Amino acid sequence: MKILVLGGGIGGMAAAIKLKQTGHNVELVEKSNDWKALGTGLTLSVLTLRALCDLGVQDEIAEQGFVHDGVDIYDQDGNFIRTVLSKRVIADEFPSEGAILRPVLHDILSKKVLALEIPVFLGDSITSLNSTLEHGNFVQFDSGRKQHFDLVIGADGVFSKLRQLLMPEQPAPEYTGQACWRLQFDRPDDIIRGRMFQSENMKVGFNPCSPTQMYMYMMECVPKEHVWREPETLPEIAKQLLQEFEPVLKPYIDSINAATPIIYRPLERVMVNGDWHRGAALLIGDAVHATTPHLGSGAGLAVEDAIVLAQVLEQHADDLAQVFDVFMQKRLERARFVVETSGEIGRMEIEGESMMARSMLLAKGFEQVTMPYR
Repeated sequence: MKILVLGGGIGGMAAAIKLKQTGHNVELVEKSNDWKALGTGLTLSVLTLRALCDLGVQDEIAEQGFVHDGVDIYDQDGNFIRTVLSKRVIADEFPSEGAILRPVLHDILSKKVLALEIPVFLGDSITSLNSTLEHGNFVQFDSGRKQHFDLVIGADGVFSKLRQLLMPEQPAPEYTGQACWRLQFDRPDDIIRGRMFQSENMKVGFNPCSPTQMYMYMMECVPKEHVWREPETLPEIAKQLLQEFEPVLKPYIDSINAATPIIYRPLERVMVNGDWHRGAALLIGDAVHATTPHLGSGAGLAVEDAIVLAQVLEQHADDLAQVFDVFMQKRLERARFVVETSGEIGRMEIEGESMMARSMLLAKGFEQVTMPYR
């Protein structure tokens, strides 16, 4: 089958890799001329790490990222509360969660794409698409190129252009009322798993993401009209937000300056509750189920989509309608659970519900996403 994958991020690369490995003729198109990832660390929840290991990059992640078994939880003054260990679901001898620097993961996956000799077209995007189950996809690109594909897969992110073309009735991404912060620091030797500090109003955590690095994460509730911040203001705002945790985090707070790698991202959400396909084209990943990071599972869901799609295509390759039907049965409810549960945790944080209630829902979410996906 001749397949076009739109989007060179985690989900798009995962789809290209799995479909090529299962014998399809695949090409990857990425709108950016500079094919790289921005950002600091990416949380590898049980769901996300398992999916990436199933994709075949377990050794690279273990070597270049940081895998561990859970999180040590403290209060805002640094008093130890408890350690929460995750169930090992990948292998008895391999931890089930961790983190990795986004540019490092991009490098791992892009090298795998190129090693499979998958053609990659940069600086291009889809202009128009005529897609039917009977005749496939007639695609025109911004570059002027015109081509036919049996299947088009849209993995082009939360602001998906293909979603706008295929599903103009779908609303734009919804701002959730929160912004996520990531600040990168050197990792002390004693931080060997996640470390979280909680108050009734806020949580701040560290996640080791390489042999030498870690990142700090925190959520901020921000009214929509104030969500944009100039990059040069971020260090001082971060310092102000962290004042509640000064008794235990003062060395980190004092070290934040203009040279500190900081990613500040307002959180948008997308959930397409109906079919993710039109004609012979299918959307996956953030294009149809962009979630907030409360369960650390957005990237993992996209990789799961890619793996399940490749499996279903192997089983029903001669019947795309059947492929889409089986794929939706396997993926819709799982994706919806993650998006809705993550969104509910965010709502509870915004409205100031108790730390106990939030922790209980978080535990329920983590238990559910540990369940097998295929």
